[in-house]
Formats: sequence, C-alpha cells, structure tokens
Amino acid sequence: MIRTLEPTDAADMAALHVRSITPAWPESDMVEHTQRDICLGLGQPLEAFIILRRADDQGEILTIVTDPDQRQRGHGRRLLQAAEAKMREEKGKLIFLEVAEDNDPAIALYRAVGFNHIGRRPAYYRRPEGRVAAQTYCKRLDA
Repeated sequence: MIRTLEPTDAADMAALHVRSITPAWPESDMVEHTQRDICLGLGQPLEAFIILRRADDQGEILTIVTDPDQRQRGHGRRLLQAAEAKMREEKGKLIFLEVAEDNDPAIALYRAVGFNHIGRRPAYYRRPEGRVAAQTYCKRLDA
C-alpha cells in the first residue's frame, strides 16, 4: 500500500537512502522533505519511497529509492504512477527528473513509463572513481 510519508518516517527514509544511494541524505533532510514536498512510501517497514517537489504546474522527482533487497518487484513503477496521479490531482502538467547515465535499470524504467530524454549534464554526479553525467527526462501529464 502506498502512503504519504510523515516526519516520523524520516529515520526510515534516511536508513533506506543510505542502503541505496551515495551520497545519502541525512534524517534532517528527510524531515524537511516530508514537510515541504510530496513524499510517498511503500511498505511497512518502508521498502521504497519517492520525493517529488512541486512548483506551480511542474514537479521534479528529487529521489526515488527502493531497498536493494526489494528491487525488481515493481515498487519504483508503482511509486512513479502514484506521484503522477498526485500531480494530476493538483493540475500538474510536467514532471522532470535526472538520473546518472550509468543507472541503466532506472533509465529503462523511466522510458517504460513515458519519460522522454531532454538533456544531459556532464560530470554532474560525484563518484569515488570520478564524475558521471546526469541524463534529464521529462513527462507531460496533460498530453
């Protein structure tokens, strides 16, 4: 079941972020996101979550995280669909996101659910072995 995340979920969000993404965001950031942005989660205990920042009729997916032990179960797709539904409810027209160009599973998912490639940011993500470009994507919700 997908649910809206609250500040009380911030510790679980941060713990999941640590297991999934480098560099991870601290609990204090997660508290702020739950108070300011659209934060949706799946599972109890938390198995996956998405953070979507809304500005007027546009949204940006700031992060989408799935527990490494829960991947390949459709959690990311369900969260993306729920975030899109929430944006449509609020008359949103566009959702943007960026993804590391070496994250092939995420890129495949975004393309499969209708995101279109719109650009590239060279050397955007810092990695221990060097920098990696970000690919930027957009999806029209009013099409």
